[in-house]
Amino acid sequence: MAIIGCSYVKVAKYANAGTTVTYTNPAIIAKLVRLSITLDSGSENDFYADNTIDETDNAFGGGSLEIETNDLTNEASKLILGLASASLSSISGVTDEGVEEIIFDDRQITPYLGFGAVIKHKRAGAYVFTGVVLPKIMFNIPEDAAETQGQSISWQTPTLSARIMKDDTAYHAWKMKATFSTEAQAIAYVNAKTGGVAA
Repeated sequence: MAIIGCSYVKVAKYANAGTTVTYTNPAIIAKLVRLSITLDSGSENDFYADNTIDETDNAFGGGSLEIETNDLTNEASKLILGLASASLSSISGVTDEGVEEIIFDDRQITPYLGFGAVIKHKRAGAYVFTGVVLPKIMFNIPEDAAETQGQSISWQTPTLSARIMKDDTAYHAWKMKATFSTEAQAIAYVNAKTGGVAA
């Protein structure tokens, strides 16, 4: 099964009461360009008997998510990073109305989020779609980078990274996925696992 695409980057605010996890404020934060999930295995823990490995354990030790998107709006930035905002007051030379300023300061409280996306595959000549859900993540503040425009346009897109954690359910899930024959079903799966349809 070859991977040929990805789409539908979805987040929702994470909360828990004991082992009950809930999601609110579901949102599509951008269009997805690239997705990478890297897992950190726990340290190898081998048990030896008769001079050889008799048992071993290699538990999940965390992971990282990296996504490249077409854009990152102010609304998305506020949601995933917990940033403050303010309307701009009168500034000489500024004529646009309703401009919002995003503020990185001591008020920032980065939230835990649920994350979902859809990966497109080709299997035996047919397309299939896998909904992937990371039940608990936290995004890092993205770096700013840009290069000047030359003779031809070099498309520049934001890259976001996040830490993958176990959730607070009884069995501490950290990843879930299911594969479907249509993208619509994969989207429905992601929505059901991350707080419903995005507003």
